[in-house]
Amino acid sequence: MQPAAPAPSVEDVRRIAALENPVVRNLEITQCYSRLSTAFAARGAGGANWCTYATWASRQAGRTIRGEDLLDEVERRVHRGRWLLHPLATVGRRLLRRGLLQPDTRLGRLAAELHTPFDAVERASEAVARGNLKVFEEIGLEFARFLAECPPDRDGARAFERFREGLREGDPPDGQEYLRRAFARYERARLEEAPRTSLQLTVLANLEIGFHEQTRLQPEILEALDAPFVTQERLGLRALEALFPSLARAWPAFRRPAAAVAGAAAAGVQRASSRLAREVVTESFMTLSLPGRVLILGTHLADAYPDGLADPRDADLAELFARFEPAPPAADDCGARDWADLHQRMHYIVHLFCAFHEREELFRAPFTPAQAAAFGRGVVPDGEL
Repeated sequence: MQPAAPAPSVEDVRRIAALENPVVRNLEITQCYSRLSTAFAARGAGGANWCTYATWASRQAGRTIRGEDLLDEVERRVHRGRWLLHPLATVGRRLLRRGLLQPDTRLGRLAAELHTPFDAVERASEAVARGNLKVFEEIGLEFARFLAECPPDRDGARAFERFREGLREGDPPDGQEYLRRAFARYERARLEEAPRTSLQLTVLANLEIGFHEQTRLQPEILEALDAPFVTQERLGLRALEALFPSLARAWPAFRRPAAAVAGAAAAGVQRASSRLAREVVTESFMTLSLPGRVLILGTHLADAYPDGLADPRDADLAELFARFEPAPPAADDCGARDWADLHQRMHYIVHLFCAFHEREELFRAPFTPAQAAAFGRGVVPDGEL
């Protein structure tokens, strides 16, 4: 685990959340989660906390926000299919000569209006950046507030009640009942003398915050995964208006059937241009890089649970397992085939949070001190991020 350092304050979280540059903001968020994770672990409950996992999820989100997923996928495909480069280059030259990139030509207007993989990845990046910020400015702030307002060495019960009163009742996405329960379990785990009970309380708290987080993120996840696609009619109308600008003044009854016909033709182009983007966006959501390990979230996570979770005695943890995790734990296939499905995501997250709870390597710093100093100045650093 990293050496003890001052915990991020509520003001630190608000300052980071206010940053306008989404790339720098994501780097700061990731670093802040790491610091929150370490400070929270120092309170003595043991094992990973929600911020521990959030550190690496935020770091992975940064690759999508920066567009590195697309660059990596293009490079892989170029290496796999060099025989395609010559014909693609030939077609590309012909399209360029016909005005592909010239907005004053019909082909150029059409190309500007049709979505490309780069457009889709940009939209996915924006959705991921919004989700990254949404979770941090809510849950990250509550961790910072908890650490500041509930010191373990004085008036713990009264301070915690004051903290808890600041959390809204009700279920997500609007309520914070799962956060209220989770922080109460963290407090009980810290004071619990029985290691098995403390372990189950902490894992349950992590999962309750995870469920709140994933419920809140559902709109951004759907938006990012659907970014490469538009409806056929809308696409056709955009194509017609690009080719014939005067169509915007035409009679609406004529425009709709014309758009449908054009959409049928343009949809093929759209599908071809967006296929790469869809695969790249999906792959970015279905990959999680941890220290020394890359997890493919669509495949089963076979790592064993700690012994203390094999037979959950906590009734709420047993209920959560029954909801998302068919018994016995860790024996079934938890691969999330559709990351847009909240239940599939939670099934995988249950496995992850249980199996990796005692992994000390998760507390490693996500960036080098030089990198952290660079983005602290608002500069995107070099090297692996």
